[in-house]
Amino acid sequence: MSTQHDEAGAGEVRAIMDSAVDAIVTVDERGVIRSFNHAAERLFGYRARDAIGQPISLLMPEPDRSRHQQYIERYLATGEPHIIGIGREVEAERKDGSRLPVYLAVSEFQVAGQRRFAGVLHDISADLEVRELRERLAQAEGISALAETTATLAHELNQPLAAIATYAQAARRQATRNDEEKLLATLDKVVEQSLRAGAVVDRVGRLVKGLTGAVECFQNAEIEPLLAGVVALARTNAQRQGVELVFEPTATLPAVRCDPVQIQQVCLNLVRNAIDAVAAAGRSHGNIVRIYARLADGAVRVCVEDSGSGVAASAREAVFEPFHTNKPDGMGLGLTICNTIIANHGGTLAFHDNAPRPGATFHFTLPAPDDA
Repeated sequence: MSTQHDEAGAGEVRAIMDSAVDAIVTVDERGVIRSFNHAAERLFGYRARDAIGQPISLLMPEPDRSRHQQYIERYLATGEPHIIGIGREVEAERKDGSRLPVYLAVSEFQVAGQRRFAGVLHDISADLEVRELRERLAQAEGISALAETTATLAHELNQPLAAIATYAQAARRQATRNDEEKLLATLDKVVEQSLRAGAVVDRVGRLVKGLTGAVECFQNAEIEPLLAGVVALARTNAQRQGVELVFEPTATLPAVRCDPVQIQQVCLNLVRNAIDAVAAAGRSHGNIVRIYARLADGAVRVCVEDSGSGVAASAREAVFEPFHTNKPDGMGLGLTICNTIIANHGGTLAFHDNAPRPGATFHFTLPAPDDA
């Protein structure tokens, strides 16, 4: 009766092992395989009858295969576990010689006074693939962030550097004419734009370091002096393309909470885009670009209105998408960067047609200090 009970218990144990999802292999203290469940057969490619009686090192690649007996002898002599009771990721070897990553958990037990070891092996190939994909995506995101940062730096620095070059050329002409008063005024503008370029580098440096530097630079500022500075900076380019800039100041606007350097970058980008749009249309609808600010729903709205051909219907959805541009030498990042800056200020950047008049108006909002 006892023998039948033992056989029934052993049968239950075998049934449980064979129904397990993970491979389960038991070995004796000599490292010889004593049992090998169905999941182990599927994982390693050996039939149980071929694996049982073989050394467990059969399932290991070199150099662990040659060293495994030393591991067992060291544990039996010292009692110090190096893997028993501690799960870890290891590499196993199939019958066909291919290797696979597994998570191995080893426990010790006794049967009729004999020491046994049970190893549960979980195939983590899929887990590692997901992990590697996640790492690749993280790396790609890092590269994209670096590329965007580099493009941002190039885009934003190009504006003050171009202004410096223009003012330096003017200063050279004024120097040859001994026009000291105009020369000093022009050199002041060179200094101003140099400081502006330095401020741009500082902002990008803060971004690269992962700091919230832009928020630290926020201050209460009057929007119209910022717009006046942008108009003065863009006027030379506008005149060169036969475009007239019309700035319409309003004396009743509240201050806004912003980073003045970044807001001027946005304004200058929108104004230059408007100038290009009017020039690209051949000034056939007029040659005016209007810049003004108004109070709208408790926020200050800055508008740049052009008399170009407007935004094509096919391009409306992608206007603020990265690398979308209709300029042959454009990077397609200007409006994307502007959109990000305005969003970080708690505002919105959008556009609308000037219908029934031709052209388009790009506008953004900035909250007043109490709403920032």
